[in-house]
Amino acid sequence: MSYGICDLSVMPVRKEGSHTSEMVSQLLYNELYEVLDEKPGWYLIKSMEDQYEGWIQGIQHHGATDEEALAFQSQMRYIVDQPVLDYQGRYLSMGTVLYESVPGTMTPPGRFVPAMMIEFAQKFMDAPYLWGGRSIFGIDCSGFVQLCARAAGKFLPRDASQQIQEGELVYFLPEVQPGDLAFFGNEEGKIVHVGMMLDSERIIHASGQVRIDYLDQTGIFNKERNEHTHRLQVIKRLN
Repeated sequence: MSYGICDLSVMPVRKEGSHTSEMVSQLLYNELYEVLDEKPGWYLIKSMEDQYEGWIQGIQHHGATDEEALAFQSQMRYIVDQPVLDYQGRYLSMGTVLYESVPGTMTPPGRFVPAMMIEFAQKFMDAPYLWGGRSIFGIDCSGFVQLCARAAGKFLPRDASQQIQEGELVYFLPEVQPGDLAFFGNEEGKIVHVGMMLDSERIIHASGQVRIDYLDQTGIFNKERNEHTHRLQVIKRLN
């Protein structure tokens, strides 16, 4: 079994081993991965944290031994909690994991704390939307939720269609609590969007940028556009 560790601030993960293939996710500095396959110039990898698979450029691969991978997994984690951290010549995004405590990092709690997730999310305000993104430099809706939950002590899968399997149903909007996740579907009912509830009327989510909008029984209402932009499907409470 072969492993690697992301040695760059942000590393693209593509659907296929090609520069023209869509970016489906990103690895952040210090994130471990398993090498599943390879072809000239490319490696098929699986993230050790969320089991997400995709292709990385061979020149960006940084190998790790079994012993190094085990050592990294067992170390104490600290999470960058400011938008950008200058660390050993690298500019690291908020949400990046370090294995030493330095100014600009926080210790994640031993249990899930929804209030911490919301506090962390608000620091991402105005970060640009990027399909497949997982950093302050560009982030998508499920990557945003995943990073914020990790900082608050909860590990979530990568995609909204997977995240919806977590937690318990919240049946009525007045029962919503801060940190509940709202999921949105297309006309066929496929989950295409996710955000975090600030209260029973407001949601923070990545759509064009990380922003706060209003939510009602129909879905997300964008006041600037004076229209509903996402159709509400279900609300879940993490535990």
